Amino acid sequence: MSKATRFLWYVGPMIAWMVVIFVMSTEIGSAARTAGLLYKLLQRFFPDWLAQATPEQLFELHYWVRKGAHFTEYFILALLAYRAFRYGEAWRHWRALGFSGSFSILYAFTDEFHQVFISSRTPSLRDVGIDALGAMTGFVLLAALYAWQSVREALQTAPVQTVTRATD
Repeated sequence: MSKATRFLWYVGPMIAWMVVIFVMSTEIGSAARTAGLLYKLLQRFFPDWLAQATPEQLFELHYWVRKGAHFTEYFILALLAYRAFRYGEAWRHWRALGFSGSFSILYAFTDEFHQVFISSRTPSLRDVGIDALGAMTGFVLLAALYAWQSVREALQTAPVQTVTRATD
């Protein structure tokens, strides 16, 4: 695999996901548009519930779906950033992990700043906090997986010791 192909293999998915986040921070991801999409989905899959739902319930559901999307976007970004920063085996695990978490949170701030320039969007520090929570959840998951893998490898490579019991 050429160096350019290898770079695109590791870094490309992260960049593509960053583009998705950027696009969703425009008019396309506005509350008005996502409300319409949510309504269509509810109409298709939960028509009985939709017929009985109050406007307050619909508003609350829409709110939690949007905040869940923030969390999920940055959870995925942290995982893809880790993969990109590892670039195969170029960086050690903890260094790549630290950079992926920091990078994802920094991107969350720039994403909210980007929304200053979109008339249908409102920047929010609460959203940055939710984004950071998603990124840190990815960080913790990766750290736990690495710790578990390290323990497993240590147990597999450790010499087997036999314990004998002295008897009188």
